[in-house]
Amino acid sequence: MDDLTAPQLDLTILCVEDEPMTREFLDRIISVTYPSRKVHTAENGRAGLESFRESRADIVLTDISMPVMDGIRMAREMRILKPDVCIIAMTAHGNLDLSRDEADLFNRHLLKPISRKCLRKAVDECIAHITSESSEKG
Repeated sequence: MDDLTAPQLDLTILCVEDEPMTREFLDRIISVTYPSRKVHTAENGRAGLESFRESRADIVLTDISMPVMDGIRMAREMRILKPDVCIIAMTAHGNLDLSRDEADLFNRHLLKPISRKCLRKAVDECIAHITSESSEKG
């Protein structure tokens, strides 16, 4: 599913990444691939949580390891505010040791460096999930 054929829900995507080049890559790829979606960025978990409180993003892409507030703590807080938010975890650590509760905070996990294809697949799956939930409610 691409943005041109996806049902046009008013979806917002938040990218939380402490590495400036990766954050810029995510913003650029998502903005080009999904031009009708609102995209916000934040440089750490605390800034991401503040942006989330304002935007109530539908999809969040987040690094796990960040200064100020890590992605796990941020995701936990987001789930309290909006339990159905779709959160995609990104990490450079292939053997990240998450507890079952921590792993369950995330809908998908992506290993860095992230390819455009993997990023698009993960976001498309979130959009499909949100779209199907929306049609079931409506």
